[in-house]
Amino acid sequence: MNIGNAYSISGEFTVQSLSTVVIQIAPKTAQKPSDMKHNLSQLCEWMEKAVGGFPGVDLIVTPEFGLQGIGPNWKDSLLKLDSIEVLTLQDKCRELNVWGVFSILVDEYEGHRYRNMAILINSNGEIVSKYCKMNQFSPVDWSYPGSKCPVVDGPKGSKIAMIICADGDYPEIWREAAYNGANIIIRITHYMSPYDRGWEITNKAGAYCNQVYVVASSSVDINTTGTNIGRSMIVNPDGTIITEAPLGIPWMIKADLYPQIIDKLRTETVQNNFIWSYRHRGAAHPDQKGIGLGIEDYNAYK
Repeated sequence: MNIGNAYSISGEFTVQSLSTVVIQIAPKTAQKPSDMKHNLSQLCEWMEKAVGGFPGVDLIVTPEFGLQGIGPNWKDSLLKLDSIEVLTLQDKCRELNVWGVFSILVDEYEGHRYRNMAILINSNGEIVSKYCKMNQFSPVDWSYPGSKCPVVDGPKGSKIAMIICADGDYPEIWREAAYNGANIIIRITHYMSPYDRGWEITNKAGAYCNQVYVVASSSVDINTTGTNIGRSMIVNPDGTIITEAPLGIPWMIKADLYPQIIDKLRTETVQNNFIWSYRHRGAAHPDQKGIGLGIEDYNAYK
């Protein structure tokens, strides 16, 4: 994981390998129920391909709008969390014994209409985390914004946070997820041209500045919102891309991640330990005696 001297880790500790597959697909815009059936079937088929092609996979990540697509009649395709489509994905995770991340446009949640939500389903078929997109793509994203970025325990020692598309263009959400304890941040998106360079830059910066693995799944399509680029990627905490899918075509990528390395990084006061230093500003100065200050001097975080 370490390249050059970006980070230093000392001592002996145990790690587990989290086998992670990212699926890059082209969902149809769900103008009618049969379109959603197509997308659901496609998701399930690709999950089967992932399990068959990468035996032992722990976690499968799918893109934003992978189930419903996106288009002018989006209100006709909103779902409940107990809709048959969601229940089918839960059953498929249970059947294949994998964890999965999926995108759901929810009709109503916590008293608000239309939420753009990512859900994490465990290998028992249970929804263990729900995240509502906090930072919308103005002015065309009409979803009601979320108010928290939860972190939950996942397989193999992972601590997982999810963010959605334009979220990743705001450094605050990456830091919030890392501050809350995430060692893996999953970003699902329907990212479009001409923002492909921003897609790469923000994924790398999110990983490097917050010492996390970034698992980023993007769809491929040409629809009413533009050209969706693909380029799904998995990024090391030093900001290097481990593996990447190509532009414009359906694909799968896979990498083995080691969440305990992230946890170890955050316990030591070594060079470039960003999250530790963020919590302990100025700890190197003799007056601070290795303890440092907090974050209360930042106006942005008051």
